[in-house]
Amino acid sequence: MKKILLTLLPLFLFGDSKIIITDFLNNQTILEKPAKKHIFLSFCEMVAMLDIWNDAVGLSQHIYNTPLLRKSNPNIDKIPKVGGGNGSNLNIEVLKKLNPDIVIVWAGKKEEINFIKNNGINIIAFYPNNISSLIQDMQTIAKALGKEELFNKKMQKGYEIINLLQSKTQTIEHKKTAIYLWSRPNDISGGVGMIADMLDLIGVENLGKNINTDSAQVSIEHIIKLNPDIIFIWGAAKFSVNDILNNKKLRTIKAIQNKAVYKMPLWDNWGPRILETALLGASLAYDDLYNDINVSNTIRDFNKELFGIDE
Repeated sequence: MKKILLTLLPLFLFGDSKIIITDFLNNQTILEKPAKKHIFLSFCEMVAMLDIWNDAVGLSQHIYNTPLLRKSNPNIDKIPKVGGGNGSNLNIEVLKKLNPDIVIVWAGKKEEINFIKNNGINIIAFYPNNISSLIQDMQTIAKALGKEELFNKKMQKGYEIINLLQSKTQTIEHKKTAIYLWSRPNDISGGVGMIADMLDLIGVENLGKNINTDSAQVSIEHIIKLNPDIIFIWGAAKFSVNDILNNKKLRTIKAIQNKAVYKMPLWDNWGPRILETALLGASLAYDDLYNDINVSNTIRDFNKELFGIDE
């Protein structure tokens, strides 16, 4: 298992107090000073983590029902709903009216992102494909907002979870096999991307590892052939654990027979709570390894430290 980077790398160059950012699309953004007014279309949990609600002039339209964000800011509905996480559906006139110092998106719609940037809006795009790069990207965002010191302090709890997971997985003699299902029961996680890295971190063998994408649709027959010990389900999936357990076609699978099917909470995979998901997944996969850890309390302490929320 590859070791996750636990130190934060210097991602900025300083000259005459300017902040120079190069994003995933190799676009360069130069800030004369740390950004203040912001629009997060991805990495939205960072608004709560850095406690920068007062400077939010817009948010991704997809995150207003996120319990953690609503607890962090009961007045979240007063913040304008703006576009999708990849920079799509963004109206340049609306952005100019909101006048953000910076817009954070994931690097999906390159043409739209470049159009916005060419119209004078500081938009930076990221596409982390593992937990280490996620932490570095979050550090970049925090630095752009003048919040790097606060980010570094709060992330210490995250490193504690990573160290815990790595120490536990080193003791695993026989890895369990697993698949991670996305929006459909036959849509499984592949061998690249955040979930693939998370499965590696918690010490299970990802049976989708030979798929060279972050996810792919496969046949039910293929899933039967894979015969995983564990099945994880994405929290936003429209189907339930019982839908999988009661699927007669899957009844011979070890995970079904042992009722080792788990729907994960709807926590942001592109935010610090991916570490909570990893800890929960590890404890479900290897409960005997984690019987000396109160996982619920550890997650609660993490949320208190990062978001000031008892959840």
